[in-house]
Amino acid sequence: MHQERILAIHDISCVGRCSLTVAIPIISSVGIECSGLPTAVLSTHTGGFTGYTYRDLTEDMVPIDEHWQTLGIRFDAFYTGFLGSFEQIDIVKKLFRDLSHEGTRIYVDPVMADKGKLYPVFGPDFPAGMRQLCEMADVIMPNLTELSFMLGIEYKEGPYTREYIDSVLDLAKGFGIKQIVLTGISFEEGKVGAVYRDYATGETGDIMREEIPGYYHGTGDVFSSAFVGAFESGLSLRDAVTAAVNLTVGSIIRTYDAKVDIRYGVNFEAGLGAYIREVDAGRNGMTIFPAVSDDDIRIISSIGCSVWREAYEGIVPKDQVEYMLERFQSFEAMKEQIESEGYTYLMIKDGARNIGYAGYVPRGDRLFLSKIYIVKDYRGHGYSGPVFAHLRDVARSLGLKSVYLTVNRDNERSISVYRHEGFEIVESQDNPIGEGFVMHDYVMEMRV
Repeated sequence: MHQERILAIHDISCVGRCSLTVAIPIISSVGIECSGLPTAVLSTHTGGFTGYTYRDLTEDMVPIDEHWQTLGIRFDAFYTGFLGSFEQIDIVKKLFRDLSHEGTRIYVDPVMADKGKLYPVFGPDFPAGMRQLCEMADVIMPNLTELSFMLGIEYKEGPYTREYIDSVLDLAKGFGIKQIVLTGISFEEGKVGAVYRDYATGETGDIMREEIPGYYHGTGDVFSSAFVGAFESGLSLRDAVTAAVNLTVGSIIRTYDAKVDIRYGVNFEAGLGAYIREVDAGRNGMTIFPAVSDDDIRIISSIGCSVWREAYEGIVPKDQVEYMLERFQSFEAMKEQIESEGYTYLMIKDGARNIGYAGYVPRGDRLFLSKIYIVKDYRGHGYSGPVFAHLRDVARSLGLKSVYLTVNRDNERSISVYRHEGFEIVESQDNPIGEGFVMHDYVMEMRV
């Protein structure tokens, strides 16, 4: 079995999570050999620290290239980040030519600007040089400031309209790249994420999460590294972006909650386990498909009986849970829902293992997500993200505007998960379900 080999070309900070100290562990964590070519060595990164040392390694890059050529070393992919000069850009172009083979992929994160301004080390002509490098790439991962500079257009502050971002992505097609992932995009206050486009297929989408207060150093490197690792592992463009967003947001939340010194970067290390599982699920056989046979329905009903009793413990009285199982979750009830009410039930599997299920039905201009449950041992391991992505695709294919669900108002864990996936509370309901039982629910909705 061939193991992918990537060359990450970045600076390295001895203290502070960014650049190579982020790229190598994240990409390596999903089973890819990640080599590193440092362009500079710093005692600390530059975000918040003062008095740091800096050693430029430009003069070492060509001899390293020449040595690798004598060894016949070739790379399956290149991943570049901060490059400090035109000379380094030219050397990297040569590395691409010298150390590639047919099929080598190039990822460029054109690190040079943010919030409408170039970093102080760069002059106004630098974006033109970085654009030349991007034009050699298969995939680029800029923020909007960097892309605006390379396109020669005025940078605008968000939130943005989708039409405006689409127009910028249209302009970026001129780079000749295959895919683009545009980071730090917001379409509404309080939400931020990434937008992607595949120029071959025309697929465009976005992954948004709630914005966490503050500015966190190194998050761009965490995102890009996680994306490269996931995409090189064979995940779809959307799934790779989702995995990268999940690791980045989780890292920020852990750092924010810990109230630690943010100069040291975000705690991505504690999220690597979930990232690995999410990539593995996408790479090694997570499947989502409709239940069509009686055996499928019986399997789902069996999963529901065990999951519901555990999930609703302490939230809903036991006699109500048993009533709900019989009325909504029995084999007979589910078969009736499928045959007479238009429901679709999805089986969620990891390889040969049944790990959960979901049920939905179109209602008006929305898709009602009646049920989504993951078996306890698999929760929190990245399985729900692909299911929600599948549901978004279903809603879009039917021309619907959103996905909505109901959740018990005391079910804080589930509410948190749904918020993480982009749902918002839109109303509160008290729904009688028979036999004197009442469901005290929130209605949560996710735009598609």
